Amino acid sequence: MAEPGSWTARLAELETYVERHELVESEPGQHCHYTHRKHIAGSTIEGSAVRALCGVYFVPCRDHTDMPVCPECQQHYNDLPR
Repeated sequence: MAEPGSWTARLAELETYVERHELVESEPGQHCHYTHRKHIAGSTIEGSAVRALCGVYFVPCRDHTDMPVCPECQQHYNDLPR
């Protein structure tokens, strides 16, 4: 997950943008993440966020084949019972 206090800092940053009525572009991720296949199709169509195994929320909107897999997602996936 994230470093302690990073979510609080990010929330404060986002609140500042809201107060200034400023539209901010999101930064594309550098890794592809694992999430439940039940949610992936609908969220791709609707543009809504899904939660990855590592805890990151992301909106699936681009081809993941050229991206490296998130190491934390990979570890959680490997720990799943088969």
